[in-house]
Amino acid sequence: MFRNRRTAVVALGAAVFGALALASPASADVTANPSEATRGDGAKVTFRLSEDRPGAYTTKVQLIAPVDNPIGEIYPMSQDDWAPATETRTLDEAVAGLHGMPVTETTASITWSRVDPKPASTPPVELTVSMGPMPSEGDELAFTLVQTYSDGTVVRWADAAGGAHPAVLVKLVGQAVPGANGHHGGGQQQQAPPPVAAAQTPADGGSSYGILAAGLVAGLGLGAVGGWLILRSRRRTTPAATAQEPAREKVGASA
Repeated sequence: MFRNRRTAVVALGAAVFGALALASPASADVTANPSEATRGDGAKVTFRLSEDRPGAYTTKVQLIAPVDNPIGEIYPMSQDDWAPATETRTLDEAVAGLHGMPVTETTASITWSRVDPKPASTPPVELTVSMGPMPSEGDELAFTLVQTYSDGTVVRWADAAGGAHPAVLVKLVGQAVPGANGHHGGGQQQQAPPPVAAAQTPADGGSSYGILAAGLVAGLGLGAVGGWLILRSRRRTTPAATAQEPAREKVGASA
């Protein structure tokens, strides 16, 4: 009887251990920060994957973009210790790009590979992408992430909400302001020049023109005065010279 009970306990322990071992990759957590993005605007999103598998660490991460509601452009941002590779796909219909021009080809997936095969530490993996404009329709975007561990285990985060490996969701909110210059991930609008600076420009120009005009008037005035003095001097000199001419003739006649 005790032997049967011991056997049952051992069997139960093995079953629990096996279940925990199989569930360990599923206990990892994958999130997006921020978890919201504005429709029609650009966004920078960081995908975070925890390292919860004992004795192993993440060696590769693949991000698969939404297919049914495509994003115009998606670019991997620089990240230490990770090397990205991008795959593209052709769209059935053109969508807006980050610079306002329509695009017919977009990023299908980005795969990051760990550069160091034996890292000294394995903190949570954080990978950032810049993307946009975000679709103007729909309530959320579902991103699939495929996480590969050093022991060969592959976990595909693509399940619907409530599944063992749920896809990463980014909620779509609001609508981008027309004319805003936020396509590169900030959602920040371009600010107009300050009113004071705009008002100073014509004032400075007016003062410059005023000084130039005053200089011209002063120059013309001095020129007029100078001309008058020269003319007056000539008038005084001419009669004197005329008066001396007869005197010279008289001297010659007397000789």
